[in-house]
Amino acid sequence: MRAVNTAECQYFSSKESDHEYLSSLLAGVNKRFFQNAVTATALWQVPKGTVSLFIGEQGRKLTTEDKLYNVFEQAKTQIQSGQLTAAIANLETCAAANHPDSKLLLSHLLKRRGDSRWQHFAQEYNRHCATVRAVPAACYYADSATIAIHPHLQELNTPQFVLKYLLYHECCHQLVHCTDETPHPEEFMEWEHKAPNRDRALSWLEKQGFPTLRTTHAP
Repeated sequence: MRAVNTAECQYFSSKESDHEYLSSLLAGVNKRFFQNAVTATALWQVPKGTVSLFIGEQGRKLTTEDKLYNVFEQAKTQIQSGQLTAAIANLETCAAANHPDSKLLLSHLLKRRGDSRWQHFAQEYNRHCATVRAVPAACYYADSATIAIHPHLQELNTPQFVLKYLLYHECCHQLVHCTDETPHPEEFMEWEHKAPNRDRALSWLEKQGFPTLRTTHAP
């Protein structure tokens, strides 16, 4: 892990919050990480459009090593063979451990049986899927080769390492072909994971309420 330059932790003031400041940061990122291959320009502008920001509860994910994995698999087998009472009992065990898919199946099975508890499990499952529409911190416009950085970041005493991460991320969009259906293909993510101070920047953005790759649902 490389040492962090002191300048990368500095905050910028309103006197520095002009387009020239962003341009200088972009130039540094472009030279250091992309050998000046990026031709985009950067400006302070509210990014167009929104993304789906996950605000729900993650819940428990079952792996093959998890003792509840076989319980859930058995419940699915029981559903297929018509053993619904046994399946419900197993699903309740998994749901009590906060497993989202078990809650979803329970809501369907109980509703089919006329059991009013289905509403409880449906609400519980919806908590795991909750999203809101949010404006991202940055965006790349391929038609104009422009990187828009949200001007609200000027008011948040944003560390330089966060701005550099955002610029790096958007530079990747110019260098790697992306589509609306696949905005972050595998090649893009290979580059993106090399971004400077990536985890620190993502954590900072998430604390400020901005959507990130870790908190958004793919469109």
